[in-house]
Amino acid sequence: MRPLVLLRCIATLLVLGMAGPAWANPPAPVLPKPSGPPPAPPPWMPKNEAQRTAEVPVGRALWKPGRGIELATPDRRFTININMWAQLLYTARREAIPAAGMEPWSNSLEFRRARLVLSGNIFTPYVGYYVHLMFAPKDLGFKDGTPRRAPIFQWYTTWTRYRHANLQAGFFFVPYARQRMQPLAKLQMVDNSSASYEFTLDQDIGVQVSSPDVAGLGKLRYFAGVFMGEGYEFYKASDFGLTYMARVDYLPFGMFDDYSEADHERSAKPRLSIGAAYAFSDRDHRTRAIGGTAFADGGTMRSNNVTVDLMFKIAGMSLLLDFYWRQGSRLPGGLLDMSGMPVPVEAARNGVGWTAQMGLFIPRTRVELTARSSGVRPSRRVDTSLARLDEYGAGIGYYFYRHSLKLQLDYFRQWGPGLPAGIADQLRLQLQAGF
Repeated sequence: MRPLVLLRCIATLLVLGMAGPAWANPPAPVLPKPSGPPPAPPPWMPKNEAQRTAEVPVGRALWKPGRGIELATPDRRFTININMWAQLLYTARREAIPAAGMEPWSNSLEFRRARLVLSGNIFTPYVGYYVHLMFAPKDLGFKDGTPRRAPIFQWYTTWTRYRHANLQAGFFFVPYARQRMQPLAKLQMVDNSSASYEFTLDQDIGVQVSSPDVAGLGKLRYFAGVFMGEGYEFYKASDFGLTYMARVDYLPFGMFDDYSEADHERSAKPRLSIGAAYAFSDRDHRTRAIGGTAFADGGTMRSNNVTVDLMFKIAGMSLLLDFYWRQGSRLPGGLLDMSGMPVPVEAARNGVGWTAQMGLFIPRTRVELTARSSGVRPSRRVDTSLARLDEYGAGIGYYFYRHSLKLQLDYFRQWGPGLPAGIADQLRLQLQAGF
């Protein structure tokens, strides 16, 4: 064979090898299944180790609207719930002072959210897991065709052996404000209030201890946790400025589904849940506690955050009230601008906010009427960069199969110095479907 031909053959083989999965991790070797009875375990092996790790057949499969498909072993040591849902949202918006080069009116049709949720338990009913992934472009922070955020919405593990001290660790919503603790698929309006988005604490990596029923009274819950304080920037190393929080819920008439806004059960028995929470955010790098944008001067903020809320339901009527208070102090960063001058230190976003929201099912129908008023007010006692913002709106929803398939329509007006446009009107129509 000619040397030139030989070199071409070698080059071709190298290219084919590089084009294949050579750069991926090699697969683990597959051990052949032994024939005959299994050998006796060594005397130093833990008791029943082989039984604990043996294959277990799936005993049943169930499907329930809103929860998806559940697969479980007969002894329920292993379960998995597979649930997917998405929201198709149409928005028409008018801004009194549009951005430069933009028309007052705009409209869009988008996948507001597209989610996959996997949950269940492993090895024992007391060890649970929850994986919530997102795929919509807005969720992933697309900019110029490139995502800016990991697809992990929540991912955590739980240990519930002791009812009064359930442990949870991972990336999840800080259990601070009721509106943000409610599953997004169970909102009775298209989105949460402006006050909620301003004052709530978002997802973060941390550890919490909680009890769904303190002392078995059926009237009391608590949450307490420590979080890194970096939110979606959990992949970065940070200082020791952590976030500490505690929350208590009191249900005087007994337990009910108080973290779902609409009253689908329509019971004539009144149900009430009153909650309160406190969070201290130490050396937070952004303008809101675990949220907002980075401070322009490169500094941080220490803040005290308080919220109280109420959920009341009776005969298809639901009422949600909440109040927020934040007071923080700035720790300047000392960054310089292009001219070499210190960047002005922006004050903390100190102030209060509130939400009043109501829903009412028309008797004997699946139609719900909704209304909401919300506001944000800057502090009058300390320096603040928070600006006033008000909103009010109303809506109507039709639940074909409760939250598994529903159509929602709402209209809102927002106004105040906290809105760049001064005044904005917004009409939204959203279809949610899931299994």
